[in-house]
Amino acid sequence: MEIQHLMSGQLDLAQMATPQPLGFRGPVEQAQGGDKARAALHKAGQEFESYFISYLIKNMRETVPKGLLDRKNEQVWYSFYDQEIAKLSTEAGGIGITAFVDAYAEKLP
Repeated sequence: MEIQHLMSGQLDLAQMATPQPLGFRGPVEQAQGGDKARAALHKAGQEFESYFISYLIKNMRETVPKGLLDRKNEQVWYSFYDQEIAKLSTEAGGIGITAFVDAYAEKLP
């Protein structure tokens, strides 16, 4: 079983030596495309997790009673602050959404 797995990952030199049509993507190009797809999925997972955490923080902030001096510019500032906290928490490991997306991407062919 393990030998078959190792053999399937090796390049077939005879196939690579034969001329191929212009649209052909060889095993090397396909592997690089897979890495790009995984990187894109990782980035999308991070962005979604950051947005989700920002949304959670925003909703938690709405449960706190407003003060007497509540202003519109404070709300704008807090929205930027919440986005930055969400971004930093995602980069530090987040709540696991990015890890879940990465685990899913590893299962893809």
